Amino acid sequence: MQEYKHRPRQKRLKEIIIGQGIVVLLIVAVSLSLVFWGLGYKINWKNLTIKHTGIIYLSYTPKDAKVFINDTEYKQSSPLDVQEYAGRYNLVIKKEGFSDWTQSAKVENDRVVSFKNIVLFRTAPEISEITDQDSKNSIDAPYDTLVTNPNGDLVASDYEIWNGNDLVTRLASPIFGVIWYPGNEYIAFQQGNEIRIIAKNGTNDNLLVKLNSPSKVKFIFSWDGSLLLYRDGDKYYKANIN
Repeated sequence: MQEYKHRPRQKRLKEIIIGQGIVVLLIVAVSLSLVFWGLGYKINWKNLTIKHTGIIYLSYTPKDAKVFINDTEYKQSSPLDVQEYAGRYNLVIKKEGFSDWTQSAKVENDRVVSFKNIVLFRTAPEISEITDQDSKNSIDAPYDTLVTNPNGDLVASDYEIWNGNDLVTRLASPIFGVIWYPGNEYIAFQQGNEIRIIAKNGTNDNLLVKLNSPSKVKFIFSWDGSLLLYRDGDKYYKANIN
């Protein structure tokens, strides 16, 4: 400090000007970056080029899951929006104890590619027996009386599931008990001794629970989608699926 005080004033002034100049340049660079971002452009600082961009928007549960876009991790919690150059991107959302969600996305300039209400389902849900009669009655009730499971445009045959005019999936073995998951972004069905769930665009087919036999069972979801309630044989169960 003493050495700095005894420097010639002219030399100190030169250092101050240089320091202030660097700060000004940083402010200008950040400001330009924000302006370009707002206009849909992104600055590549490595080769100092400016390119048009689009946006990837994701909302998901659990909110603290990890998001990877082309293997780059984004630690912001849901919802997440990321500005990317036009092109094809591989999206992965994962959390320990849950099935991964994967999707390919095509980003176009000045457009938002959006994936909303993504749900990760537990790979080993805790299952317990239901004893109260009201829950049992809800499981046994006809589907068309269940407000939380509307049929809507959902149509299914022994091997296919259709959402309106869109084919969701075609399977190799018979299915039955096809219903909407709350929010109408996923569709659940029984296949053999498994209750499975698939996104309405036909991706991310996941196992929810295994049954004691391939006999047809009745199942529904809780209003918030956190529980799967089903009858297996002469007993009733609930599984915390997310």
